[in-house]
Amino acid sequence: MPSTVRNHDSARRILQQWSRQVTLLRGASMRSSLFTLAGLSLAALLCAMARAQGDFSSNTSSVVAQGSVSARPMRVPVVPGDDIIFRELSNVKGLSQTRVLQIVQDDQGFMWFGTQYGLDRYDGHTFRVFTPVPGSVNSLSGAYIYALFKDRAGMLWIGCDQFLDRFDPTTETFTHYRIESDASSRVPLSVVHISQDRAGMLWLATGDGLFGFDPGAGHITHHYIHDSHAPSSLSSNDLRTTGEDRSGRFWVLGKSNLEEFDRETGKVTLRLVLPESGGDGASFYEDRLGTFWIVYSATRGEGGLATFDRTTNVITNFSLYNSRSGKMMSVGVPRILEDEEGTLWFASGGEGLLKFDREHGRIISYRHQPENVKSIAEDRVIALGKDHQGNIWTAFHARAPNVFSIKRPAFSPLLRPGLSPNSLGEYIVDAIYEDQEGVLWVGITGSLLRIDPKSGEYAFFRPSGSWLDFDPITITEDRWGTLWLGTVTEGLYRFNRSTGEFRNYVHRPDDPSSLSASAIIHIFIDRAGRMWLATRNGLDSFDPSTGRFATYKRNGQSGTENYFDIDEDRNGGLWLGGTSGLQHFDPMTGKFTGYEHRLDDPYSLSDNRVTSVHVDHAGTVWAATQSGLDKLNPESGTFTSYYAKDGLPSNRVNCILEDQRGDLWMSTNRGISRFDPVAKIFKNYSTADGLPGMDFTGWLTCFKGTTGKMFFGGFSGATHFYPDSVVDSEYVPPVVFTDFRLFGQPVEVGSGSPLKKSISYADHITLSHLQSIFSVEFAALSYSDTSLNRYRYKLEGLDLQWTETGTDQRAVNYTALPAGKYTFHVQTATGQSDWGRPGATLHIRVLPPWWLTWWFRAIVAVGLLSLIWGFYHIRVRSIKQHYLERRQAEEELRQAQADLAHASRVSSMGELTASLAHEVNQPIAAAVTDAKTCLRWLAHDQPDLDEARMAASRAIKDATRASEIIKRVRLLFKKGTPQRELVDLNEIIREMMLLLHSEATQYGILARTELTADLPHVMGDRVQLQQVLMNLMMNSIDAMKSVDGTRELTIQSQRDEDGQVLISVRDTGIGLPPQKAEQIFDAFFTTKAHGTGMGLRISRSIVESNGGRLWATDNAPRGARFCFTLPSAGPAQGVA
Repeated sequence: MPSTVRNHDSARRILQQWSRQVTLLRGASMRSSLFTLAGLSLAALLCAMARAQGDFSSNTSSVVAQGSVSARPMRVPVVPGDDIIFRELSNVKGLSQTRVLQIVQDDQGFMWFGTQYGLDRYDGHTFRVFTPVPGSVNSLSGAYIYALFKDRAGMLWIGCDQFLDRFDPTTETFTHYRIESDASSRVPLSVVHISQDRAGMLWLATGDGLFGFDPGAGHITHHYIHDSHAPSSLSSNDLRTTGEDRSGRFWVLGKSNLEEFDRETGKVTLRLVLPESGGDGASFYEDRLGTFWIVYSATRGEGGLATFDRTTNVITNFSLYNSRSGKMMSVGVPRILEDEEGTLWFASGGEGLLKFDREHGRIISYRHQPENVKSIAEDRVIALGKDHQGNIWTAFHARAPNVFSIKRPAFSPLLRPGLSPNSLGEYIVDAIYEDQEGVLWVGITGSLLRIDPKSGEYAFFRPSGSWLDFDPITITEDRWGTLWLGTVTEGLYRFNRSTGEFRNYVHRPDDPSSLSASAIIHIFIDRAGRMWLATRNGLDSFDPSTGRFATYKRNGQSGTENYFDIDEDRNGGLWLGGTSGLQHFDPMTGKFTGYEHRLDDPYSLSDNRVTSVHVDHAGTVWAATQSGLDKLNPESGTFTSYYAKDGLPSNRVNCILEDQRGDLWMSTNRGISRFDPVAKIFKNYSTADGLPGMDFTGWLTCFKGTTGKMFFGGFSGATHFYPDSVVDSEYVPPVVFTDFRLFGQPVEVGSGSPLKKSISYADHITLSHLQSIFSVEFAALSYSDTSLNRYRYKLEGLDLQWTETGTDQRAVNYTALPAGKYTFHVQTATGQSDWGRPGATLHIRVLPPWWLTWWFRAIVAVGLLSLIWGFYHIRVRSIKQHYLERRQAEEELRQAQADLAHASRVSSMGELTASLAHEVNQPIAAAVTDAKTCLRWLAHDQPDLDEARMAASRAIKDATRASEIIKRVRLLFKKGTPQRELVDLNEIIREMMLLLHSEATQYGILARTELTADLPHVMGDRVQLQQVLMNLMMNSIDAMKSVDGTRELTIQSQRDEDGQVLISVRDTGIGLPPQKAEQIFDAFFTTKAHGTGMGLRISRSIVESNGGRLWATDNAPRGARFCFTLPSAGPAQGVA
């Protein structure tokens, strides 16, 4: 577009600008401002018209288009402000330096401060300071922070002395990029400002021009400097600020010029010369309404604040003046910030923090007030910042930063700081009352304060000649508009608002119609208009017309019947709170009914000190005590009590009010609490909500006005609010982990460390068994009032329940956790609000020592199994070998025993040779005789066959008998392996009787048997059992050979008590050796001259091997008895 046409358009735009600027400053009452505005616009209009009509060489040359400055600055009044509560940061000693130059909040919610000695991270409680570390390439390159910027990826960029640093919050490492001039010296440069355009490119303002930097590639893409031979180059290399506006136009601000810059061609397309500035602070900003603001250091009385109209290219300076004196204010404005509500804030070099009030066309200045600890810390503001919660951060020239909330709190301080010249430094408010005209009356130490509802002006009143002894603690107004005051020691005052005069009523001991006590705690006027006084010595009624008092007491003789509060129920009864519990007083009868605390009754009043009584809209009586909030159940006379565990901020409840919804509002020594009687839910409010302090106890200081506004007072001052305007904050601050320590030492991120990334970003961590002592620290990134933050944590896998803690205990220590997997959870809440979810979670894995790992256990298990398997096989082979050897030994033993038994039998048989020969010879001789007889009978002429047959039969019988004897002898002599079979012991006894018959007969021994007919069979070797019987019978025969008298051998068979077969051999011989009944069974023990001592031993072993038992006893009156038993193994057999 030709410049002539462009200048014609500029003239039209100036007219449009005039209309917009009038709107910008609408509401300003000063006529001079409008005249000034008109003059400025007119001058700009004439200038534009002149340019349009002139001959401009710029149409054909490369001269850069020039903007213009209004001839006269726009005057803007500055008014003082005191409606902001500024708070100091906690633990400011942790700052690397008091002077903070840069303020930025990262995506997690941490606040970052750049100082002249490092980069500080703040979590609302503590600071983490990053400084250069010698020898560490990943530490901060320089301590002096010139610029601090967060890009859209969440990375922090830091301009230091010689490098541009990029901070990666996940690894807590810095990457350095050297920014150098193009001169041959390659001098490193300091980056003083960083911006990012819509394409993601970073633009760096330095003392040697403008640099373009690609953050992805990590290198310089452009470098633009001033060229004295190129008019379209930058006017100066000394740059302050760069940035892109919403339309995509790029701007560069130097020390004296604002220039529009084409990044593609590297040329300036528009240049605006700023008023001369001598400071380093300069910046620009486009607000949400599209207004382009420029701020810079001020000189020569000019304000450092201007707007730039990008349609007319005209800069309009703002000239600030004191609204009270009208004097110009020399204000340098180095920084500008727009909050989330669109309000602009300016940092000034001596006028504190400036707020632009668009609605009224003025600047509000917040300056330091020495008497107000909640005012801004210093008047020289050098940096501004904001957070996600809506807080504004201010940094100062020589003080640590402050923070405040832009959200107008629902609770507002009632009084301004420094009430009167007589202030003692107290903040306590003793009484509050709003009269029928809306005038507010406040009782403070030594004065009655009147606050005009329209002008806000204060007026102080006190009786003549009094000061501290005049302490109004209760105020009320009667139906005639008279103001009445109760004091601590000066009795009752009647105050004339027109004249300011006081009339005093006190206790006179000689006048029973005077006050009962000069301490008036509360004044109450009932629905009938009757005035009641709660005193320290009873309940008084007062008739103002007569000036007489009537006193009512439960105990007329008591001198200390204290009452604090009075309320009236629907029936006209009065409810009193005092030091003796809750009392009901009937004005008609003068009767008191009391409710007191009883230690043994949990349903009685919670405490006998009742500070406040309230009868709600439903007629329910509520009592505030020093131990909780009580609700009276009139039918039962019991109380339902609510305590801190139920949601109260404290058990010390002071004063109760009720709003239009029926909710109860209570003052406590821990803030203000709201209670929903239906839902039984408490909501608590603190300094974070705008309260001037937390302690609202003292006297009974609460009042509800006709508009519904509530007032509470106490030691922390006073507050006022509309209950319907109190909206609970839905903001849940993020909870992050801020520190991880091993054995008390911070753990750095890196290889070989359990932290592979910052603990704030880590979701899991693995520890060895040697890292047995560690701690985790956490914080809620809420900066409103960190002292009210509460936390609870639980280590899942160890803790069964949540552990609650306060803001001063945010580190949890664990010692010697067993190997395993754990999950650490932490949540936060503000005041008594609900716990924020989900909070923060950290998975912790503790590794076992190598000797307890699964792979080591597997190796050990395999080794042990292999070893056990080897031992098993070795043992099996050993056992097998031992078993075989034992079997062989047993076989050899059995064979030896068999051989020994055989030898014994042979020996015994040798001893019986003569007898056996006789036994065999006798049947043989008989058989021969019978044979001869048979032959004779056959030799007769007439053979007598019958006789011959009988003789032959006798011969056969005798031969068979001889054969059987020989057969049995042969069996006894036979050597072989024992064979177990069913044996009939009766049969064996008969056989042995047959064999030994001759031996017994030879020695005159009578042998007989006593056999049981149904004797069961036994399992055993027949020959061995025969040997046992033969051995016992032979021993008995030997024992009777030399005795005189009857010689008798008896063999008996029977069943014993256990069903076993019992065989006994009795004789009448010499008997057993004395005291050697058992020794006779020992091997080689014998009482015979030529005995071997093995017979009885072999016999016992044979019996025992067949499961029986052999023993010996004396036989009465003489001889011995040998018995043995064997288990029965078959059915009983009859005796043939």
